[in-house]
Amino acid sequence: MVGFIAIAALAVSSQVTEVTVYNDRAQVARTAQVELGQGINKLVFADLPEAVDSRGIQVEGSGAATVLDVRFKTETFKEIPKEAWKELYEKQAHLEEGEKKELQKLERLKESKAFLKKITSKVTHTADKEDGAASLDPGSWESMLALHTTKSEEYDDGLLETERYLKEIRESLKKVKADIQHAGADSRKQRRIVEVDLEAATAGKAELKLSYIVRGPQWIPTYDVRVDTATRQMEVKYFALVRQNTGEDWADVALKLSTANPGLGGRHPEMEPWRISMFQPHGSKSMSKGIYGVPLSESVSMLNAYESGSVNRFDAPVAADLDFALPEMAERKTAVARQGASVVFEVKGESGIASDNVEHRVAVSSVVLPSVFRYSAIPKLDPHAYLKAKAVNDGAHPFLAGKANVFLDGDFVTTSQMELVAPEEEFWVFLGADESMKVEHKLIKKYQSKEGFTGKDVRHAFEYLLTVKNTHAVAEEMIVWDQLPISGTEGLK
Repeated sequence: MVGFIAIAALAVSSQVTEVTVYNDRAQVARTAQVELGQGINKLVFADLPEAVDSRGIQVEGSGAATVLDVRFKTETFKEIPKEAWKELYEKQAHLEEGEKKELQKLERLKESKAFLKKITSKVTHTADKEDGAASLDPGSWESMLALHTTKSEEYDDGLLETERYLKEIRESLKKVKADIQHAGADSRKQRRIVEVDLEAATAGKAELKLSYIVRGPQWIPTYDVRVDTATRQMEVKYFALVRQNTGEDWADVALKLSTANPGLGGRHPEMEPWRISMFQPHGSKSMSKGIYGVPLSESVSMLNAYESGSVNRFDAPVAADLDFALPEMAERKTAVARQGASVVFEVKGESGIASDNVEHRVAVSSVVLPSVFRYSAIPKLDPHAYLKAKAVNDGAHPFLAGKANVFLDGDFVTTSQMELVAPEEEFWVFLGADESMKVEHKLIKKYQSKEGFTGKDVRHAFEYLLTVKNTHAVAEEMIVWDQLPISGTEGLK
């Protein structure tokens, strides 16, 4: 008979040391220093994030030991394990008790005020209801009036003060409940753990590194583009807005930002047979549906419009987004490494990203590029000339698509959109309208005449004058856009 010896699990103390953030998840690495005994050792990494992916867990390390098994488990518990959560619940209970007391006080003050009103009414109406003189002499009347005034003011002040304090308590209670919800303490009744079995040849120290994928964290690029009109230099400051709410803080970690998109999967989708059949009408009362539930006749018109170019399927209105310029931060160095089709930015120095679901702005890089200016105007639609700057991305990494705060000679001028720009690729940045360039589109004259043998053909003539005036001290390049009409009716040329 073979006997099994139960091995007590040892909870290890670990801290997050490395984080690689993607667009919808992050790879987190925890490091732990452990003391191993000779033989089998069972170690436990506890209190892992709720959204950890069990399929992405890896364990490695250094030391005279062998990894025998790695197990991911979910433990159910009744008590709240984290001190921070306990504090939130205790604060909530304290506020709810305070709210109850203030409501009781409010009710007592209302009853006291009602009682005072009732007593006053009874005393002042005695003379009307009973024969004889009033039961109160003038001195008693004055005392009663003073009592009524004093008590009324006391009750009114008490009501106002209690209602004000009750409002503050409810606002604090609302904030605590929101904090509990964000922390996941109100719904989290389980905890995630990883058990690791190690076999050590000899007793001694070892270092373990546990890495796992957690869904939810993300980062998006954002830019500060600063252009100097005197030197015609363009400085592009690259930032990352990192957000996470995993339940664990990333304090003093080595942060990496990857442009990879794991959510797309590893292979392209497969195409199914595209079957086309003749349209069969089902009667005049029914209407066959075409594209996206639109009647077939309208669908055909939509397709014709798209193919002819008269309708742009990308012409959906975009809401204006005028973010204020973010304050500048100290620049940090970033190492860039290409991994297959993606790029990884390794932020130098230690970074801290709290689990608060707030965007943390991390400086990625800064590059200064020579640029050329060009003005562009469509005077038929807008009397202003808009300045653009063209540069070549001579940096080691691409510029990903994202918002850009644009500054001209130190002044914030507009919010633009940076498109995807590969290294050594040209790109344009709009710098806003320039009042120093004057553009005018004026109708000079219009007339009509009859032509042909029958005189039935009518010619309409329109003459416009486009005027451009440069008030700068130097010559500038300007492109003026206009349009020529296209006939949309047969017989109209």
